[in-house]
Amino acid sequence: MPRWVKITLWFLLLLAVVIVSYQNKKYFRRAYRYFTYRYYKTSSRPSDFPDGFEVHGIDISHFQDVVQWNKLQAINTQGDTIRFQFVYIKATQGILIEDNMFDENWEEAKDHHIIRGAYHYFLPDRNPQVQAFNFIANVKLKPGDLPPAVDIEEAKGQSKAEIVSALKEFLNQIEGHYKVRPVIYSNINFIEDYLMDDFKDYNFWVSHYELDHLDIDADSLKWIFWQHSNKSDLLGINGNTDVDVFNGTTQQFDSLRIK
Repeated sequence: MPRWVKITLWFLLLLAVVIVSYQNKKYFRRAYRYFTYRYYKTSSRPSDFPDGFEVHGIDISHFQDVVQWNKLQAINTQGDTIRFQFVYIKATQGILIEDNMFDENWEEAKDHHIIRGAYHYFLPDRNPQVQAFNFIANVKLKPGDLPPAVDIEEAKGQSKAEIVSALKEFLNQIEGHYKVRPVIYSNINFIEDYLMDDFKDYNFWVSHYELDHLDIDADSLKWIFWQHSNKSDLLGINGNTDVDVFNGTTQQFDSLRIK
């Protein structure tokens, strides 16, 4: 057999391996984690959950690694089981980064009938249009999903005016593409310092911990999600997890979902 034929055949074989590996990367990752991370929780400690909320959720990224979606639950300090109806999943960050667990988490949430939403970690010192393109290129929302969310919690040396301008440009790009108004996530201090005055038409997802209730005037801030802890102990996830509640009834939550 001529040498050039051998080289061509080896090249074609290598190309086929690369294509198959890429198409099945999810399964290769699962196999790798199965053999390297065999320990999973069999119990969880009681965690604090605020009273009076019907809809509970979590938000995750690659930091949580693999999630056992069929076991996802927690126990509150009264001994009651908390089940989670929704999850916000980190999709992208800045202008180039896609969270390396997003595709798997996105698919698994749907397969386990957990209402899903995707969020982008926004950097005010990076081009907002390119950041919007990064998110749009990686996130395909469908009816039943939650509105897209943007996580902004760092000023990155930018002034309030620069932050407001960049964030508005990003939000306009996202809303124009998905035809639904995004949700803004941040901690209460960042909201008060940079966002409170200029985004009154947006729903907020507020991060504020160690409280029994979130005491915010509804006329000054329309908050619909509250991240009330970043260290809850859940079955189904090794390590601590962010947990959230929806500020409303189950019917109101359903009306928020993309039609």
